[in-house]
Amino acid sequence: MLSIHQLARVGADYLVSRLPEGGGRKPEAEVVAFGLEVALGGVLQLAVFVIAAWYLGLVPEMMAALATMASYRLLSGGVHASAYYRCLLLSLMTLILLALLGRGLALVAGGYLPALAVGAFVTNLDIARRLVPVTTPAAPISNHRRRARLKQAAYLWLTGWLLVIIAGFYLEWPRGILASSLLALAVQGLALTPAGFAAVGWADSLLQRILPLG
Repeated sequence: MLSIHQLARVGADYLVSRLPEGGGRKPEAEVVAFGLEVALGGVLQLAVFVIAAWYLGLVPEMMAALATMASYRLLSGGVHASAYYRCLLLSLMTLILLALLGRGLALVAGGYLPALAVGAFVTNLDIARRLVPVTTPAAPISNHRRRARLKQAAYLWLTGWLLVIIAGFYLEWPRGILASSLLALAVQGLALTPAGFAAVGWADSLLQRILPLG
């Protein structure tokens, strides 16, 4: 199977070879390949998520969960699966589960969403205070000023999220969307903790045994 990494490398070599020799230094193929790999991986993930959501009839809920998790993760950091395709599969299964649970939560406890949102906000605020930004050996953040900025940005994000959820509740937005976002934040917050790291590592190892994709 042609991997994203291999495809990005081929594309980078082609792009660099097409650049004119004069007029400045050519970018290194490794740098171009990294950028292409990130872009191609992101596009493929989004396409898979949208297609799966459309097929399952879960577009609003899955997109709400995706937007919540992806945007908060940019500030909070977090654990990664050990390979791209395992990350894709794990993310897809998580989003589908969150969307289904969000629909169920909206039916059984829709009237309590503001209170549940406050609970999720307080819990994640404490996690952010203690742990954010969460780093990994592959993506360390040693600059204290940057760490402080990311922590402050996470506080602001959480506050904005709470205001949006409460406003959405009283504006009568679909409760399945609000509930899916709430559950997504809960999962993303737990994923920042040592227990969350262990759970993701276990799921990654299980997927590696079942589907040894790179």
